[in-house]
Amino acid sequence: MQWFSLLLSLSVLVGTVSAVQDNNGKTIVQIVYDYDPNRVAAAVAGSLYLLCSVCLFARAISNRAWWALSLPLGSMNMAMGFLIRIVLPNNPDNLMLFLSQQLPILLSPAAFLAFNYLVYGQFATNCLDPSYSRIPPRKAATWFIISNLVSSLIQTVGGGLQTSKSVSTDKLGVTMVLVGLAIQTVPFAFFILLCLHVYKHIRAGGISLSSETWGPIVLALLLSSALIMLRCIYRIVEYAQGSGGYLMTHELWLYLLDALPLFIGIIVYIPFWPSKYLVVKTDLPMSNF
Repeated sequence: MQWFSLLLSLSVLVGTVSAVQDNNGKTIVQIVYDYDPNRVAAAVAGSLYLLCSVCLFARAISNRAWWALSLPLGSMNMAMGFLIRIVLPNNPDNLMLFLSQQLPILLSPAAFLAFNYLVYGQFATNCLDPSYSRIPPRKAATWFIISNLVSSLIQTVGGGLQTSKSVSTDKLGVTMVLVGLAIQTVPFAFFILLCLHVYKHIRAGGISLSSETWGPIVLALLLSSALIMLRCIYRIVEYAQGSGGYLMTHELWLYLLDALPLFIGIIVYIPFWPSKYLVVKTDLPMSNF
């Protein structure tokens, strides 16, 4: 992961250098949002994500589930993004402050996707016969996570360029974020289809989820993935509208279609922590599909 961290840092630097060019009198907040962020909404969202992070860290540490740390870390980054957003109206032209809230909110969901990919890999490997998954579970998790990393890198560069006071550079940044979101969403859509395929064949085999120890985690995974997909679709539509578009310039939708569904999509794992359900080997027969 060191190479990815290096590329991520370089991409932020590229965006930062471009962002300080061609000042036309507008602040960064005016260019990107065209509204003053609501401090109360940011404080509430940040506090909720922070509380969720504490609970998820407690779950992961108490179960020694180090593989699952992407979820609480992603939630923590979301919390920091929203909490930093509180002071943004007082510093509307501070580039580093803007990026410090913009990028965590934009990129942290990648950690939630990665967690769901890992949960699927653990579930399909530990609880099912491999024949239930059209793609070998661990390979599927690896492929999806790689696409997730590539997407995050592209979005990071685009997010930096989007703050530029040059119209052409701003448009390039929006386009790059849109491309990154598409690279993230398309594989995630295939992932959801893969999960539904497994669910279908479990049900076709006459297996009731309520009778299996791992049953709740299947439903939690499907619910979480559906809510994250809602957020992905919202972001694609938002960036497809471009700078000055309705969704990007109306803060309400950030909370209703981004912060809220993602929050529900991760808190579901607090009561249904995967480690409780992924340790029992099932006696399911091989799937015939």
